[in-house]
Amino acid sequence: MNIDFLYSAILSSSFGLSIGSIWQHLSVEISHLKISNEERAEIFLELLKRLMLEGHLKLASDGNYLSGSIDEQISIIALAWPVHPEEDELDGFGFWFLTTVPVGVVWLTSAGQEIWT
Repeated sequence: MNIDFLYSAILSSSFGLSIGSIWQHLSVEISHLKISNEERAEIFLELLKRLMLEGHLKLASDGNYLSGSIDEQISIIALAWPVHPEEDELDGFGFWFLTTVPVGVVWLTSAGQEIWT
């Protein structure tokens, strides 16, 4: 698995879309791999972190950007992640992202615009 390829694919296909859509696009990109739910979650969180580090997105909740370091912000998602996800929580549709995820993403365009999702 090439993380740089995944990063480029997710940035290209998911730009401007919700955190659940990022998960869906990642699921499609890695569907051919035999990896555990834990590994898939680690890849997802690592991609979010890289998108943040490279200035493509920020995390927000209730209309406000999260505070703290990027690692601290990512840990909010990691701590809320389902320990034993039911089939419909982290499936291709990402029901968990619609009902439980504690944050959303705000995309940042090269022109400085914000796309709140």
